[in-house]
Amino acid sequence: IIIESLEKFTANQKEKEKKSFVNILNNFYESKVYESLPRIGNKDSNIIIVEFVDYNCGYCKKTLPTIAKLMKNFDNIQIVFIDYPILSETSEMAARASLAANEQNVYFEYHSVLLNNKKSINEDTLYKIAKELSLDIEKFKKDMSSEKIKNNIIKNIKFANSLKIRGTPTFIIGKQILPGAYDYEKLKKIILENS
Repeated sequence: IIIESLEKFTANQKEKEKKSFVNILNNFYESKVYESLPRIGNKDSNIIIVEFVDYNCGYCKKTLPTIAKLMKNFDNIQIVFIDYPILSETSEMAARASLAANEQNVYFEYHSVLLNNKKSINEDTLYKIAKELSLDIEKFKKDMSSEKIKNNIIKNIKFANSLKIRGTPTFIIGKQILPGAYDYEKLKKIILENS
């Protein structure tokens, strides 16, 4: 009897959680929260793929070619990036840098170079990438330490926590939360099911 009631309780909790996630995601789409986040692709499309990223995450590095392939093969999607620095202090620094690059409209270029970076992340690396991409370095440094970007990261973390997202990469397509490094074929199948 105890086991049965525990199982029922767990099932009820999962159902409540699922409803809560659906409400949070409905709000995310209806309020167009994604429009304030870095994104690429067809910005008018309602087929939205969200990826939570940490620049110290090996699996995030592996999903970059998948994202590039999706962009090449689908002209009716938009991909939204949520910087979710959870692995180390340098993850947070890297997230601030990529969001500072976004202030100069080169988020995806910066994001790609940073994910392809084989060296450890430090300020020099982050500034070097900004210089390679011909960013305004003074503005970049200022934006990196701005309250706006710090607050954006706090919002990202709150959003991830509200959906019980624990790791990177995590994708959201429609109302599905997909933790882990999904390959191209799996994501393609889910996108086609949602379109």
